[in-house]
Amino acid sequence: MIDDGLLTEPLDEKDQHALCLLSRIWTDEWYVARMNMSFKAEKRALMLAFPNFGKIERYILSSYLPKEHGPRYRVSVRDVANNLRTYFHIEYPEIKIKRIRQIAYNMLRSCRGECRRRYLSLTALERQSMENQRRKSVK
Repeated sequence: MIDDGLLTEPLDEKDQHALCLLSRIWTDEWYVARMNMSFKAEKRALMLAFPNFGKIERYILSSYLPKEHGPRYRVSVRDVANNLRTYFHIEYPEIKIKRIRQIAYNMLRSCRGECRRRYLSLTALERQSMENQRRKSVK
């Protein structure tokens, strides 16, 4: 936050107060749920299933997961690295891309259970809540 110019170093009284308020918001379930509503259901499910992944890691993971109604196709590590250079202007190590690719492949295998079950159940819950919201708004 200091690098983004939101806080000063060392923290002054205003910054400490702002961080205290943010902490209360971030730890309140109601506020967090409202903030997450702005994300698409698939992105919310990925963020919940992989909370330690950042934007780049989630992008890589979703590159290897098939879209819900789309065809399955193979994506090379080199293609993902090129996309990262093009869209995010970063060099990301291929070894890390391969590690995330392996996580995606493990999720797609039916014999590898926990991550896949967690992701699928979260996406199903997200879809169900979106359908319930649509039904309520129509009434």
